[in-house]
Amino acid sequence: MAKIILVYGSTTGNTEVLSEHVAAGLKQAGADVTVKNVIDAGVDELIDYDAIVFGCSTWGVGELQDDFIDFHDEMDGTFLEGKKAAVFGPGDSDGYPDTFCVAVDILEERLENCGALIVAESFKVDGDVEPAFEDAKTWGLKIAEAL
Repeated sequence: MAKIILVYGSTTGNTEVLSEHVAAGLKQAGADVTVKNVIDAGVDELIDYDAIVFGCSTWGVGELQDDFIDFHDEMDGTFLEGKKAAVFGPGDSDGYPDTFCVAVDILEERLENCGALIVAESFKVDGDVEPAFEDAKTWGLKIAEAL
């Protein structure tokens, strides 16, 4: 059974609720999942898991959600060779077409720079998250199957 940590940063609650649905898909596939708000997670914990899933929305002009900034910075130099990873997040292509879900891309790049292998295409939700709940669960299943 794969041991997975899902770390999310959420300001408005959208990423948090998406995390619940992604976790449901991971668990349905038989994974042992730990879900943590990024403010309660430590970079040093990542090494204890087979796979890492990050959830983060994009703010401002293409920035990470506030709570994720320090975590992202602390990851610099972390060795995650052999770890599998995936990233998801909500965004708004109407209001911010040039920076739509850039936080997802930033986190994928950091994971790759730390040696992790991205095992699935990122899951980017455009606009209201509620219609994407089932897709989030399906994406979680897909991640678990890729491990």
